[in-house]
Amino acid sequence: MSRNVTIVVIILILVVLAGYLVWIRSRLAPVYQEPTVQKEVPTVMPTITLAPTASPSATPSATPKAGSKVTSSGAMAK
Repeated sequence: MSRNVTIVVIILILVVLAGYLVWIRSRLAPVYQEPTVQKEVPTVMPTITLAPTASPSATPSATPKAGSKVTSSGAMAK
């Protein structure tokens, strides 16, 4: 029985300690203030331009002939 009481007391101490830490955190947390809008003069930022690189084309390189017809078996028919 004494062992069970010790476990309950330890759990209660942990709960009280956690509650105290949450309370002290809320007391020390900074109060949110609306940000003030300041006028800023735009500055010119230098940009780096890189040489264009090759990219894959969206269209296939080989185009089918207009007169050819593909059948369901995959064989070419004229």
